[in-house]
Amino acid sequence: MTSPTSEPTIDPVADLTNLLDQLAGTPDGPAPTQDPESPKPVFRDVDQFVTSYLALVLERRVASGPTPGITWCARWWAHPEALSRLYALWRAWEALRVNDPHTGMSIWWRDHLDPHLAVLTGDGGPFARCGPDRHRDPEPLHVEPAPPEVLAQLPDA
Repeated sequence: MTSPTSEPTIDPVADLTNLLDQLAGTPDGPAPTQDPESPKPVFRDVDQFVTSYLALVLERRVASGPTPGITWCARWWAHPEALSRLYALWRAWEALRVNDPHTGMSIWWRDHLDPHLAVLTGDGGPFARCGPDRHRDPEPLHVEPAPPEVLAQLPDA
């Protein structure tokens, strides 16, 4: 026997899959083919970028109990905002290493990593309720759908 609920069922795997499809720009179809002459990415995906590069080059103290430091979550991929930001960092890293081989990495650190890392690990960021040995599932913002009459006022309606 099932009981009616007012809350929709949340499927985090499907939600993350949809998010990754949106980030890749492929909501309705296969990924675009890469130009055979363009440089291949160094990292095959965001997971390899985070585990084989970012986790190794960042030297930050991770907060633990009374020890101050950044707040990090080992299950970074379970936080939609973190996944989106880290995906963007990976893509920017890949683009800047090719398009600006002289100063691209400096630009990446200054303009991309530093601001994203501050948000990810900050007091109000997606990892704020996590710790080195503790993951807390994300809590999406509560929203109410916009009324049609409000949407009708927008220029792209």
